[in-house]
Amino acid sequence: MRKYSVYLLLGFILLSWGLGIYYVAAFYTPTTVIPMFNNFYWTSTYSAMLGLTTAFTITSILLFVIHKFYKKIYKWYLVRGIGLFAWGFVIFSQLKIAAFNLGICH
Repeated sequence: MRKYSVYLLLGFILLSWGLGIYYVAAFYTPTTVIPMFNNFYWTSTYSAMLGLTTAFTITSILLFVIHKFYKKIYKWYLVRGIGLFAWGFVIFSQLKIAAFNLGICH
């Protein structure tokens, strides 16, 4: 069961990078709008679609390397669960930003 969560996490990482690179390549604009709760945030396309992906990829790799050194810690199931939830949030955010900027959610 431990390998499935690692494969699922790797799948989420690859899906997020794929979505971000596809959006940047296919629908490039100089600025991208990120919809917030009560505001809008204007940023470049790269930081909007690949900013969270880069941050969470580096964090996931560091946690995976730390886990290899401390194998006897059983709280890593919680860390993996939070990681899967965070990657789901990143993918949802990318889809929301893409849909908003393409005019689907206006």
